[in-house]
Amino acid sequence: MIRFIALFAGGLVVVWALHDQFTDSLFESTHTERLGYAAGSAFMLAWLLSSVSWRGLPKLLKGVGLWIGVLMLLVLGYGFRQELTDLRTRWMATLLPQRGFEPAAGEWSVFKSSDGHFYVELRVNRTPIRMLVDTGASDLVLTRADARRIGLSPDRLDYTLRYQTANGETRAAPILLDEVRLGSLTLKRMPASVIAGEAHESLLGMSFFKRLDSYEVKQDLLTFRWTTKNRP
Repeated sequence: MIRFIALFAGGLVVVWALHDQFTDSLFESTHTERLGYAAGSAFMLAWLLSSVSWRGLPKLLKGVGLWIGVLMLLVLGYGFRQELTDLRTRWMATLLPQRGFEPAAGEWSVFKSSDGHFYVELRVNRTPIRMLVDTGASDLVLTRADARRIGLSPDRLDYTLRYQTANGETRAAPILLDEVRLGSLTLKRMPASVIAGEAHESLLGMSFFKRLDSYEVKQDLLTFRWTTKNRP
């Protein structure tokens, strides 16, 4: 009984001090309510500690300390949830450079891939399409395979355009994409084309970059910038 009273008194002092220190700004309560809260908490703590033998007390305290540590980590993780989300996004962007990340509102950045090129994953008509960034290309150009992925039939298109490439002249079919999305940027009715021959990659050309405010390449990072959330 003496042990319980001693534990209760000590717990009351500790809980009262912690309550005044950490919860005064969170809860509006009277002096009596605070005393009742502290007494109830101290009673539970004293009952828990007095229910074990002195020999088992270190093991109990070790377990309580472990759970307190876990709780503190959870609280810390919740407090830094935005920073942890940004860190996870950047980590994924490093592993999969074309996925990119949003460093700030109205911006989207991608890391250079191991082959020395920049790749961007756009949502074309709500379908993710991986594209090679090519500022030398005048248009946003889809391969026949990617055109099929967004629901087009390449064999039914009219290949009336002519492009001069490193491998010579090739034909392409003009199309109009309903929607192109990059992060929070949405471009409606985006002109593009489908290449006639077999190409390995779809190209993100200047017709896309002209719809931006600016873009910048700094070391191994390409950043797109725009000032409005949605553009016509």
